[in-house]
Amino acid sequence: MSHINEAMIQRLVEHLGGNENIQNVTNCMTRLRVSVQHPDLVAQQQLKGIEGVLGVVNAEEQIQIILGPAKANKAAEMMKAYLQRHPSLAQVSRANKQQIKAQQTNPIQQFFAKFATIFTPLISGFIAAGLLLGIATLLQQIFVTGVSEPNTTLVALINYMKVFSKGLFSFLSILIGYNAAKAFGGSGVNGAILASFFILTYNPDAKGIYSGLSDFFGLAIDPRGNIIGVLIAAIVGAKVENWVRKFVPDNLDMVLTSTITLLIMGCFTFLVIMPIGVVLFDGMSWLFNHLNGNPFGSAVLAGLFLIAVMLGIHQGFVPVYFALVETQGFNALFPILAMAGAGQVGAALALYVKANKGSLLRSQIKGAIIPGFLGIGEPLIYGVTLPRVKPFITACIGGAAGGFTIGLIAYLGFPMGLNTVFGPSGLLAVPLMTSNSGIFPAMGVYLFGTLVAYITGFVTTYLFATKNVDLS
Repeated sequence: MSHINEAMIQRLVEHLGGNENIQNVTNCMTRLRVSVQHPDLVAQQQLKGIEGVLGVVNAEEQIQIILGPAKANKAAEMMKAYLQRHPSLAQVSRANKQQIKAQQTNPIQQFFAKFATIFTPLISGFIAAGLLLGIATLLQQIFVTGVSEPNTTLVALINYMKVFSKGLFSFLSILIGYNAAKAFGGSGVNGAILASFFILTYNPDAKGIYSGLSDFFGLAIDPRGNIIGVLIAAIVGAKVENWVRKFVPDNLDMVLTSTITLLIMGCFTFLVIMPIGVVLFDGMSWLFNHLNGNPFGSAVLAGLFLIAVMLGIHQGFVPVYFALVETQGFNALFPILAMAGAGQVGAALALYVKANKGSLLRSQIKGAIIPGFLGIGEPLIYGVTLPRVKPFITACIGGAAGGFTIGLIAYLGFPMGLNTVFGPSGLLAVPLMTSNSGIFPAMGVYLFGTLVAYITGFVTTYLFATKNVDLS
């Protein structure tokens, strides 16, 4: 007669697809009921071959393992205990991330939490448009540039692939204005209307939708504040809208609230926000142009970026991305900050080498290192390096070394950056790199900086961050 024991539970978990595939464990009188994330990872025949298993029923996302009376309850309790002792990296990362976020309660962190909701919905579009632009530029440099009679179909395809980024950047301010107003409690459409003020030409000779206003009651209009001005206008507009709503009768809310809000905010935008936006935009552009074109400034930015991610304030860099794209033609800051993730990959590889064979840490790193190479770093931050502190510090050092490298090359006369405002990091970002000298030199610089960050993160972690650190 078989008994429910630790070895049996371990085999059950293994053939159910591992810890990461198990979402919930319950039982009835005779069956152990396990909810799984990916049913195709479950090895049913191997489950049936375990001694003590009387049968297996696949009810889509719930696997029912028939064990018999009095055994199902014991198996469920033992499996829950086993999973708590052997959590997956995703579970560890999620728990640590939630714990850190629960501590982020000061007004600045709460502001940036709202700030993130403005740009997060746009990221997939940034990546898609940037990737298409990168592929189009690659095709153009290989098959069109310098060719006397390029293939007309290929030229048309290249132009088609470029049009998406042109459309995105032409009207991006409206999307941001809409999201910003909603994030801060206002009507998205009001934010979009105010944002449109920053893309109109104010040319007295303009026709069509761009005609009708060339000055504001005789005062010159300068919409150069762009993304900074859009954010200020949309956020302030949301506050004004909520203030106006307090005084407007409910039955007139739909008619009057937005009307009054727009009249107030239109004046305020032209007279106050646009001039302030220009000063802030120019100042921010100057500051970060000098920082990311300076090896030491680049090292500081890359070295502190993981800490910014941990504190939840990294979205504050997004307006800077816009400023750099507008002034330089590419986002020179993004590849510098991406070095932080590369430093962390190097640190994780060092921990893997130092960890005991068959250890939980090795298993966790093995599952997260490929996403880490591709720029998805949160599992490594919250599941591997941050809980152990020292490797998190050496990961930051690795990132700083990569940032220093890219900053030094920029200082020597070769700045490069991302061809879009926002994109993937890690190795996925390689096709999106560009420069005034073309995309291939930019790709080479990015890969070299990434390699430096990998190596520095690995070496510093291996030498200085494994003593008195949990490697089990």
